[in-house]
Amino acid sequence: MTNNWTPPDGLGYSSLRPVQLTGAGIALLVVAAMMLLGAVAAGIGLGTTARRQAKDQRLLQEQGVNTDAQITRVWRSTGKDQQHLVSYRFTVQESEYVARKGVPPRIWQTLRAGSSLLVRFLPSNPKVNHPIGWDDTPMPNWVPSLVSGELAVIAVVLAMLLRKQVRLLTEGRPAPGIVTGWRRTKGGTVLRYEFVLLNGATAKGRGKSRRPPAIGSPICVLYDPENPRRNAPYPLCLVKLTKSLNTP
Repeated sequence: MTNNWTPPDGLGYSSLRPVQLTGAGIALLVVAAMMLLGAVAAGIGLGTTARRQAKDQRLLQEQGVNTDAQITRVWRSTGKDQQHLVSYRFTVQESEYVARKGVPPRIWQTLRAGSSLLVRFLPSNPKVNHPIGWDDTPMPNWVPSLVSGELAVIAVVLAMLLRKQVRLLTEGRPAPGIVTGWRRTKGGTVLRYEFVLLNGATAKGRGKSRRPPAIGSPICVLYDPENPRRNAPYPLCLVKLTKSLNTP
């Protein structure tokens, strides 16, 4: 596997190789940035919503006034997350207010359009209201942190994937390899391969490839000299050599 083997153009560069992002790398970087911004926005937006809902519920309990509303519609939403809904209207000081609320299924079955519904509203802002037949549970305080944290974790994972490929192409050592197997996945093809380290030892690795090569095909593998377990088949999908080094 090592006889007369030479690395592809540019990989023999003696010092750190200048690299740049591919189109896929740029797209991944944009997605990571959007996820990070989304994490911040979700934390702020959902946190504000949770605090407002908790405040509205407290004010309804302390200052709310009951009134009779008229049900205008009872229906179920379509789609995966089917909801049981009711809309109603009521009048406060000659002004009419319309609202729509989710209803527990057992109560929803008893509601009829045109019938009355006891509603509690806030006199200072009647838009804050809720039927008293079931609880209005505000968003839990942990939800904003959970959503924001999940988006932030995705952003970090994407950034680490990009950083890994940048480091491999910048500092990685090229080695001759051979394909030992592959399998198709939703994201492409996962290769299994073996490659020869500088000391002559054989190491194994796995990596993605757009096209499934024949088993036994020779490939070039980049690996971290300090940790050969960090390796990938060349060329990489997210980064590439600058044109000055990649062009003969």
